[in-house]
Amino acid sequence: MKMIAGNTTTIGGPAIYAALGVRYAGISTALLTAVGRDLTDVDNAIAISIDDECIPLRTKLPRSMITWSGPAILGATGKGTLSDNPSLWRAMPPKNYNMSGHALILANGDPDWYQTLLTACTPSLIFMDAHIEWLRIREKSLNACLQKAHVVTITETEYKALPLSVRSGVSFGGNDKALIIKRGSQGVTIIAGNQRRELPPPKPMVTRTDVGCGDLLVGSLAGHFLTSSSTEAPQTLIDRLTQAYLDSITPLTKLIESDSPRTFIGHCITQLQSRQSANEVQ
Repeated sequence: MKMIAGNTTTIGGPAIYAALGVRYAGISTALLTAVGRDLTDVDNAIAISIDDECIPLRTKLPRSMITWSGPAILGATGKGTLSDNPSLWRAMPPKNYNMSGHALILANGDPDWYQTLLTACTPSLIFMDAHIEWLRIREKSLNACLQKAHVVTITETEYKALPLSVRSGVSFGGNDKALIIKRGSQGVTIIAGNQRRELPPPKPMVTRTDVGCGDLLVGSLAGHFLTSSSTEAPQTLIDRLTQAYLDSITPLTKLIESDSPRTFIGHCITQLQSRQSANEVQ
């Protein structure tokens, strides 16, 4: 989608921010998303820079790009406005593309779409950023996705507003499920099994924008969680998530201190290109 935050415009949205979080951790990504017919060459180049999958999974729809607009600082309950119905924007992978066995990040898409996707593949790990906006029209599918997700992130305000019928979708009976409650300036609460941890928030020198923080966080958490799987020392789920969150504070701080979403995304693209050039030299 296009994002208009303050006086700047850029390609953005949940998929872009989540993918940037994954790439920050040094993990490859495949962007499963839809784009509009009016996608510019500049914006397409950004998507290509973020997505290093050899088979493009971006679906082009016969619609104009959806536009999100809002203030640069949303705060705890602030929301932007959308120019189109987000439930119309879906992108299923090609039939010859097997997503089973891979990690999957669900970043504020239509739960009906996610449920359909999860019937077609069996990911090894599912991170989901839950949004209460879908509750009114997607309660059943939202709950189904929550039940399948291994790690769920959600704001404290939205978690408290969930009815028990949906909240029960996040079960902590096993050792492979966790809930991360985002509490703004109070940090986060991680709940896994019978364990609970309170972790500090980022401490930026200045707050200029918070647009995309939640999506960047779920991507960065997933990326750093995956990198920790390569360590030889055994770790519990909550230990791995704790370290993944602490490693995510740096990119979150950079986002918050950025002049605008466009500045942050541009900086990330430059870093990715520099890293790629360095790898090619080696």
